[in-house]
Amino acid sequence: MRKILLLLLVVASFAALFGTEAPGYVAITSSNGVRILVNGVHVGTIVGGELILSLTPGTYILTAQKEGYEDERVFIAVQSGRSTSVNVELTQAKIIQENISTQQKVFLGQKTGTINIYSIPFPSAKVSINGVNYGETDIRLTNFPVGKLAVKIDSGGKSLQAVFTLKENETIDLQANFVDGKIYQLFTVSFDFPDDVEVTIDANIIKKNEPVVLIGPDHRVEMKATDLSRYEPSSVKQITVTANGSYELSPDFSKEYIDYVSTLHPGELVLVEKGSFTMGDTWGDGSDEEKPMHPVELTYDFQIGPYEVTFDQYNWFCEETGRKKPSDNSWGRGSRPVINVSWNDAVAYCNWLSEKEELSKAYDNNGNLLDKDGRVTSDPSKVVGYRLPTEAEWEYAARGGNKSKGYKYSGSDNVDNVAWYDSNSGSKTQEVGKKAPNELGLYDMSGNVWEWCSDWYGAYSSSAQTNPYNNSGSWRVYRGGSWDYDAARARVALRYRRPPTGTDVDLGFRIARTVP
Repeated sequence: MRKILLLLLVVASFAALFGTEAPGYVAITSSNGVRILVNGVHVGTIVGGELILSLTPGTYILTAQKEGYEDERVFIAVQSGRSTSVNVELTQAKIIQENISTQQKVFLGQKTGTINIYSIPFPSAKVSINGVNYGETDIRLTNFPVGKLAVKIDSGGKSLQAVFTLKENETIDLQANFVDGKIYQLFTVSFDFPDDVEVTIDANIIKKNEPVVLIGPDHRVEMKATDLSRYEPSSVKQITVTANGSYELSPDFSKEYIDYVSTLHPGELVLVEKGSFTMGDTWGDGSDEEKPMHPVELTYDFQIGPYEVTFDQYNWFCEETGRKKPSDNSWGRGSRPVINVSWNDAVAYCNWLSEKEELSKAYDNNGNLLDKDGRVTSDPSKVVGYRLPTEAEWEYAARGGNKSKGYKYSGSDNVDNVAWYDSNSGSKTQEVGKKAPNELGLYDMSGNVWEWCSDWYGAYSSSAQTNPYNNSGSWRVYRGGSWDYDAARARVALRYRRPPTGTDVDLGFRIARTVP
């Protein structure tokens, strides 16, 4: 207690000098080894029977935890310049058999969830849901039928009412706060955000990807960034949480960074003029999937990205759309090719690009190609928006189009000149554009990462084809080899396949577009 008194003297002096609201202090006594959480955030562990916390004035939920013991929750009110003493005694965990109310019948096949209900500052408040009494707080109701919950909680001559929704297999926590006169839903959530950003929620600092308990759905978030080349110094947002789980936060980008990223989307594409070529194993050393060789004619010009889509580009898409960012496997992001993206992710990126430029999108929700009027088509020449290259377009461009010199790899017969593969990659992706380009000025068509194509996979035919596009199947095609495979997989004729939901650490994509 002497420590508390000394702190209070310092606090009083500080407040007198500066006129600011001083913090309050909480002295917690309990057995050694008890972990203390404030609003779900771990703030310390009891050592020597005591832990002293400095907190800004307000109300908090204090939770004490120790292995083998039941968690203990305490509601505390912290006042400026004052100390509060809390003694926590934990009860050894017991196996408790809970009986379901006879008024709450569970039928075979019925969808159910769990409800935990607490009350402050009055314990033993009476609980009724949808007009049925279920006992007193604190209470847990398991196997509760899902749906609308009209919750009524009575204590001390006061009655609180609110409506919530329970979903299948969901656990919801409700807190009846008789001080505020409201029933709140408590959300156990975590937040992912950039490493160089400090985040506070309702003026409380939170840690990246660590669980916290939020009272109610609506909260004020402030993000302070140190990387001012990318972010604004401070960003304030209102967020609404709707369920337990993980959420992603992103501060506002600086104007300079927005200007920089805008030059990347989509970037200058390379023109590939129409022409004819022989598709497949023209060297006689390929797999059965590359056979038979067959003549292909493309009767339209198209454009294709000179580089594989990078993390910088894909991150911007995620940040604008709220999509979860893919892992970089701890190799770095920036101008490395994006990885761990499915075919579905890649076409979503293409549609987003089209919408940004007010173009008709290239894909419907089922992955079908669309023409300028939004009709399903199997003719790539009629598609206006950004898309993935067709398999025929990809191989034609990788071979050098109508400037082809007949190289086995894209741009050379010496694989080390043009490709990152297992013998030179250092077992990871490399920044795009560091090897020599092919005849058209395209980089990394051989090696670095495999690249999704638009088509479904199908066996080759020896017959001549014009503007081929395979619009049915079970697997999507991907091409080009990667950092993780040998040189033979970097040949321009090699083809692989996987389901459109598949992802990998060596699989990315590049964009294409039919010339209008």
